[in-house]
Amino acid sequence: MQNDVQRHSVCAGLEIKVAGRGLDMAFPRAVIHLQSIPEGLETDGGSDAAILVHLSPSRLRMLLGNAPISESLLSGDATEFAIDNPTLVRHIALEILRSDYRDDCLRIFLKGKVVELLVALLAQPEDGRERTAAMVARDILLRDPLNPPTMGELSRLVGASQRRLSTDFQRAFGLTVTEWLADWRLCRGRELIAESALPIAEVSASLGYAHLSTFTAAFAKKFGAPPTRFRSHKASE
Repeated sequence: MQNDVQRHSVCAGLEIKVAGRGLDMAFPRAVIHLQSIPEGLETDGGSDAAILVHLSPSRLRMLLGNAPISESLLSGDATEFAIDNPTLVRHIALEILRSDYRDDCLRIFLKGKVVELLVALLAQPEDGRERTAAMVARDILLRDPLNPPTMGELSRLVGASQRRLSTDFQRAFGLTVTEWLADWRLCRGRELIAESALPIAEVSASLGYAHLSTFTAAFAKKFGAPPTRFRSHKASE
């Protein structure tokens, strides 16, 4: 088993390496690297983990069904995450190494294993980091960013005064709560426009904009081009 190594380029933005030798450790690890992967590039691993996953932000969102919880992984500066559950890691690694699936069935199977790892990662407590009022507030906002609580409701939920929460949030993220939510909606809109064929009006409505013109103006101000031109430029790349 210790010499078994499998590498899979599952699809755009998702690569997996499973190393049987990693299972010889007392506490086998799984590591997820969140990074954009240029098309056609095979990553070189660089980890002694039993399971190493390279996952682009857009693929992460797709695997989690665009659930807001995925933003809790993407909102910080960290790009590497470890799953500290040796029983689960060992089980998933052995399943992959022993799998007889091929082609489309194998790709579907591997995506499912990565989702299992992501669920375990999201369920485990943050590694010893202090949970500030800003971090708690961010996670509450990401549960439903299109229907956020008022500042008063948010401050009650995190157990801090509005003044303290505002100061803590701006210090942590460089934006007010309102600015952060607006920025999240525009960045999400950019991804939907670049990666889907949804009509611009539908993208705008899905992000909570009452008027397409408001979305178009805000998008152009942030990204330097209106949504239609941005999509045309991405399509021609």
